[in-house]
Amino acid sequence: MSINATLIGQMITFTLLVWLTMKYVWPPIIAALEERKAKIAEGLAAAEKGQQDVKLAEKKAK
Repeated sequence: MSINATLIGQMITFTLLVWLTMKYVWPPIIAALEERKAKIAEGLAAAEKGQQDVKLAEKKAK
């Protein structure tokens, strides 16, 4: 297989695509994932607190 202009052009285009993706597409995706992770952790903590409150209320009711 010989390296010709088409292969070099494809390599340049692919490299440019990867660079643009890493620069402009990846950061918003990572930020959205981190925000979602924080919301899930907050929800789980609230659910755990709610379960503890229910147990406490059951003890007081008895």
